[in-house]
Amino acid sequence: MYKQARFSCSKKGVVTTYDIVVIGGGIIGENIVYALKSHTDNIAIIDDAHGYKATHAAGGMLGAQNEFTEDSPLYRLSVLGQQMMPDHIQQLENLTGLSIDLQQHGLLKIASPGDEENLKTQYDFLNSKHEQFEWIASKALSSYANGSINNAFEQAMWIPTDGQVNAGKYLTVIKYANQDIPHISDHVKSINYVDDKYHLSISDKTIISDKVVIAAGCKSEDLLNMLDIDFPMQGVKGEVLTLYHPDLYLKETLFQTNGHYIVPKSDNHYLIGATTSLDTKQQPSAEGVKWLLEETFKLIPKLRDSTIVSIDCGFRPDTTLHRPVLDQLDEGLFLATGHYRNGILLSRITGEFMRQMIFEQDGELYQQFQKDFKIGEIYENIH
Repeated sequence: MYKQARFSCSKKGVVTTYDIVVIGGGIIGENIVYALKSHTDNIAIIDDAHGYKATHAAGGMLGAQNEFTEDSPLYRLSVLGQQMMPDHIQQLENLTGLSIDLQQHGLLKIASPGDEENLKTQYDFLNSKHEQFEWIASKALSSYANGSINNAFEQAMWIPTDGQVNAGKYLTVIKYANQDIPHISDHVKSINYVDDKYHLSISDKTIISDKVVIAAGCKSEDLLNMLDIDFPMQGVKGEVLTLYHPDLYLKETLFQTNGHYIVPKSDNHYLIGATTSLDTKQQPSAEGVKWLLEETFKLIPKLRDSTIVSIDCGFRPDTTLHRPVLDQLDEGLFLATGHYRNGILLSRITGEFMRQMIFEQDGELYQQFQKDFKIGEIYENIH
């Protein structure tokens, strides 16, 4: 059941008025709506349901430590975000009666050939923060992944706290949890700030809102340009495929230092990822699929006997800052984008951070990170 929005008519057609409009219906936008609707029931989300989606091709890993080699605000935000996810998932599952398939079997970060020294450097940093991490060498690797790891791989780091979810199910479930909020499937053609309100033009309707949150991933750049804000973004293509093997029974996530990973999903399925390229074609490439299969078979030779279930690709939102941007750009205008490969991991904490930014700036989370994820000093003129 949708909340009651305010409608009126003008010479330009139907006008609908909201307190807040979130542009972007991916995992970030939906989590922001989920957090904000505790403050107002007059909120809507707009998404064109086309283009550079990231969630549907995501590995779903909740790897707060996996890609960090030094302390930083993003590292600390990721650790807190990981800690928030189990309760968040439980709440969503209780609310909807649907499963997100949370699995908490740890992650094995494996040194690709020639990359052992870099992994050891990462381990030394992470072990100084998390004593439960382990350095795994040589024959000890045979005790992981049911002994299926190729013995050509000799060194790894065990991260017992990492988990993962089914990213597609997660998005489906939180959309269902937000079904009381209007979801407008349309393309935003223009945004104008008039008389202290934002006027958004879509198809044959104008939407007026006191506040706008732009959370549209790679498309955030186009929306910002409508407001004369120049903030370059790019979609970094990542190709994935799903394999089925009836009796391998892997549980741990396996992640190589070269970016290749194997994420065990339910019913003996394995999500394999991920390439990284600036190719803009919205179809998987033959060379990308070839690399994924070669790396998979080198790491787990038994997967040569698997069946390919699906092949897909998505576009991770990245910026020149190479970190998320969570910021208030102007009166009533907010931005949450640039999560790159950390969208699933940072989804809940982004929603809560934006809620505090908009409604509760004395909140502990906002106070801790309020200066760390701004759009950048060169854009101070827009504040």
